[in-house]
Amino acid sequence: MSNHLVSVDAGNGGTNAVRRMKRGKDKYTYFPSVRAAASGDSLGIGDLELDYEFYDWNAHRFVVGDDIVHVTRRAVERHHGEDRYGGEFHQFLAAVALHRLGIKDGQVDITLFAPPGMYKAGRERILENFGNDGEVRIAGRDGKEMCWQYDRVEVLPEGVGAALCFAIDANGDMVNHDALAGDVLIFDLGMYTGDALLLKNGKFSPEDLQHATWDNAGLASHVLNPILAQLKKMSADYAVTTIDDVDLALRVGLKTGDYIVRSGGTAVDIKPMLEKLTARYAGWLMNNIISGVFNGLRGIKSLIIVGGGAMFVMDAFQNEYNKAGDRDKILDPREHPLTLDLHPVDMNAVGGLRFGLMKQRACE
Repeated sequence: MSNHLVSVDAGNGGTNAVRRMKRGKDKYTYFPSVRAAASGDSLGIGDLELDYEFYDWNAHRFVVGDDIVHVTRRAVERHHGEDRYGGEFHQFLAAVALHRLGIKDGQVDITLFAPPGMYKAGRERILENFGNDGEVRIAGRDGKEMCWQYDRVEVLPEGVGAALCFAIDANGDMVNHDALAGDVLIFDLGMYTGDALLLKNGKFSPEDLQHATWDNAGLASHVLNPILAQLKKMSADYAVTTIDDVDLALRVGLKTGDYIVRSGGTAVDIKPMLEKLTARYAGWLMNNIISGVFNGLRGIKSLIIVGGGAMFVMDAFQNEYNKAGDRDKILDPREHPLTLDLHPVDMNAVGGLRFGLMKQRACE
């Protein structure tokens, strides 16, 4: 029986997970935090069924993530709501992530996350439901059932994992104590929400957390939904297009440079819309949150921006706040030795893995 170390950041937009491999590089996976029940109608017939991944979980079959766009647009479930952390959907997303990371059996040490605003209650639910879950079973399209048990469960506030990446190296060693000294603001820009978490000298116990959450500060409100509205005005071909199609086009575009949304016989390059909207999004964040709530970062040593929105606003924040004499105000993972190879979307999960490794080694 193997002991596996993993970290799973299951947010309301996407699920990021990373596994420490015994040999070679860490293994990553990402998929949108959506699912739909898979019926014979939704999966198609004959060979078509084999084109899409699905998972058998608790006597039900589900299509997950990007396959939603290709298979079904009906009765899509999203990982929303204050009580979602530790619940059945959260457990399902973690199980899918571990399945995709290749865990077939054994004991699992897992680090999970809860939003700062509901951290205390969320942590209790996660520890109770994951810790007492017994044997976890899930099967993929090949029908082979994978099963494991959670041996150790750690829960961190969302955003803290990203901050830890600047202090803990890939071996789980604390090598940069100064990174979290003083007041450090973590700005986690997700699909539907924006979270700000203020750390004071690295403390993140429930009593020490200073946080705020804005329901309308995510990518969906400021970028994806406005693009979707424009597409629907352009052509009747986009009547059935959803936010999931736009989200997929953005993620493909980040990798390839081609930001194309297709429907029917129509294809639209959304890059011009994206550039205009993300510039406005960065300005909105600076005016309403950074200036309006955090006094233009006065008195704050550094700001760490993570989440799906980070790559779209990072340069604008750098240009605005990294001025002469204060060039390290915005901690850019692209320029820091401990985070050079990390994508902002992955940093929460990676920090959780490094934290788990540090704790694991301390117990040896």
